[in-house]
Amino acid sequence: MGEIVLYGKGKGRGKDKDDPSLRILRRTIDYGSDVVRWLQECLVPRTSAQYLQCHYGFTRELMPPFATPQGPYDSICPRFVHSSANKTRAPVNVVHWFPHGRRLLSGTQTGEMTIWNGMQFHFENILQAHNASIRAMQWTPEEHILVSGDQLGIIKFWDQYIYNFQTFQAHKESICDISIAPTGLKFVSCADDSHAKVWDLRTGEEERAFTGHGWDVKCCDWHPTKGLVATGSKDSQIKLWDPRASEAITTIYCHNNTVTKVKWSPNGQFLASGSKDQLIMLMDVRTMGVRKVFKGHTKDVTALCWHPESEAVLASGGHEATINFWDTFGASTPFESVPGAHEGPIWSLSWHPLGHLLVSGSNDYSVRFWSRARPGDTNFGDLLPRKVALGANEAPITIPDDLHVGTIFQSGIFADPPLPPLPPEARAAATEAARKEADSIYEMAGSTYEPMLGLSVGEGVNKKDVFDTSDFDAEEGLARPAPAPPAAA
Repeated sequence: MGEIVLYGKGKGRGKDKDDPSLRILRRTIDYGSDVVRWLQECLVPRTSAQYLQCHYGFTRELMPPFATPQGPYDSICPRFVHSSANKTRAPVNVVHWFPHGRRLLSGTQTGEMTIWNGMQFHFENILQAHNASIRAMQWTPEEHILVSGDQLGIIKFWDQYIYNFQTFQAHKESICDISIAPTGLKFVSCADDSHAKVWDLRTGEEERAFTGHGWDVKCCDWHPTKGLVATGSKDSQIKLWDPRASEAITTIYCHNNTVTKVKWSPNGQFLASGSKDQLIMLMDVRTMGVRKVFKGHTKDVTALCWHPESEAVLASGGHEATINFWDTFGASTPFESVPGAHEGPIWSLSWHPLGHLLVSGSNDYSVRFWSRARPGDTNFGDLLPRKVALGANEAPITIPDDLHVGTIFQSGIFADPPLPPLPPEARAAATEAARKEADSIYEMAGSTYEPMLGLSVGEGVNKKDVFDTSDFDAEEGLARPAPAPPAAA
């Protein structure tokens, strides 16, 4: 927890710098202390191993994730830190860190691109980047160009200062994913059509198209070290492509529904895929076979992200708003799970370049930051924002009449099924009883009961035109001549 102290003296009325009203407590995640601790260990190594105990006092002994590759469980980020949202409420489709890790980019359904501080998580800047929903964005390996795509099929190039210097129409349909080659000279894009395209990043010209899927291509990812592209489609197939050719190298049949995400591991040995069949497949590129099947989501798998420093940790987000962490060398069930991480489907996940923070973007309009657990943490659910439904603290509504009995959950569409119909004898008895009750009411009023015949405006001598206002005139004391009866034919 960090502390920010303001020293301003607005409009000539200054306050002392020690005034408690000027102090703002803000959660801060600073990786500097971890890196300094690692440098100390490198310069003056300890003679005996240091083990972390279950107490917050050992927080200062934490190392950055890249310093403990033998302990991948220390790299997961299930601890809620902060939730950020724009003033303009819109679902967050994609989140992506700046290469230096100091700021975060988020793209929304309204086409806005927001910059968030990566240490104190506050808003820094916002711009209307696209005229439609932002669907994908990624930095080049040289960290100088950002490529983004929107729902109209338009791709834009941005420099490191988020200045747009090139725009072109890449697809006719909505772009689904973008991935850049390790050389930074080419990139691949896919859209809601049956093919993916390879582009020259320097000229923005199309080089070739991958035409082999039978339905919309929903995801794509370029191998981190080789000329190999993986694509997943709505036809439940995963295809591997050579960027220099237009035909697929191989096709992998491992899912029973739409493939929503494909992601290569950091060194390119494994390929992870998520699908609407609620499964995550881990494939070994050396054997071209499925190595492991991860089961843990109860709805569609909508986001996948590998840890930047370890191939043993994979994070996934689902349509049921759950974040799961998987051990790729361990069991087929998640070794840590955060149910209810958001209040809507999770569309995107992104690890910090150092691996000590995880960011998620969701349909609930928020960007949430997650950090590693501190020594002494026992329950991550207690740190989540409280979800209070509308009217949760109010008593149930009761309506004391015969039509709505009890609460609203005991009447209308929530009521029990109707009783079986009465037999003809009981129905005739009930009708006769109702007739006698009506006769008694009219006798008390000094009139006789005459059933209305025909339409509601009456017939014969009781017939009235729809524009006849004699009843209202009588109430107001005005006399109007009655309409003449129709002439006999």
